[in-house]
Amino acid sequence: MDKIFSDLPGYLLSVLSATLTQTLILLGPLVILTLLMNLISTRNAMLGYSVFGRNGYLFLFGWLGTAVHELGHAFFALIFAHKIKEIKLFTPKSVNGTLGYVNHTYNKRSIYQRIGNFWIGIGPILFGTALLFLMNVLLFRINVASIYSGDYGTAALLKLSSLKLVAVNTWSGMTGYFDIVFNGQHSALWKIFLMVFVSYSIGSSITLSRADFKGAAGGFVFFLIILLLFNLGTLWIGDFTKTAFLEASRYLSAFYFLILLSMAVNLCFIVFLGLLSLIKRIPTR
Repeated sequence: MDKIFSDLPGYLLSVLSATLTQTLILLGPLVILTLLMNLISTRNAMLGYSVFGRNGYLFLFGWLGTAVHELGHAFFALIFAHKIKEIKLFTPKSVNGTLGYVNHTYNKRSIYQRIGNFWIGIGPILFGTALLFLMNVLLFRINVASIYSGDYGTAALLKLSSLKLVAVNTWSGMTGYFDIVFNGQHSALWKIFLMVFVSYSIGSSITLSRADFKGAAGGFVFFLIILLLFNLGTLWIGDFTKTAFLEASRYLSAFYFLILLSMAVNLCFIVFLGLLSLIKRIPTR
């Protein structure tokens, strides 16, 4: 302890470094995948509107994704003791173009509820992925965690050599997954079509709007402050929080793998819808 006070600037720097590392471990892969999914989802919606029209696309695919997205917000709002004033799961004919929303209030003096804003903001990602996990268990008896044995930790994504290993493990996991889906003992044509529909519809909702980012940002600041204060008081004992976050990151890798699977389905739809859009533009005589 005396050593800490003798080198206080060095200790504070270690606290800042540890907090940044822990945050990247826990949230880095999630942020990267969310940004990619936002781009893919936006492109899918544009092509879907072009091919089916806005109403056609929304009533074919958008209703499920939007409902799951809003349920994700509502689920975490309840967990963090927010009061839900109004919830609309699917409002395609709203005046301002909003497809759904959850209005909730909270006690601004409660740190727990303010941190909850972060988890409520990213709720659609966690809730939607959890539903995809459940669908795989129910339809194909697939435990995704047993298919993909790699790690999507931040360190693995930042090192070129590790990134290659992640890519190889991901490809191996995907081929193993699709083999079970198409050729496994629980495979059936209706299950395959249902899983593709759900993966596309829910997967395209694993995104965050500007309002979601704004809401999550406020809660993230409080989360970061609490983590910083925790490290300030405990780092002299050892960086055991980093170890806990690394373990959590390994468990989350199965969820990240599901998001990547959903990305693959959504990319296939982009190709399919792109071709339909080109055909639709061909002039007829």
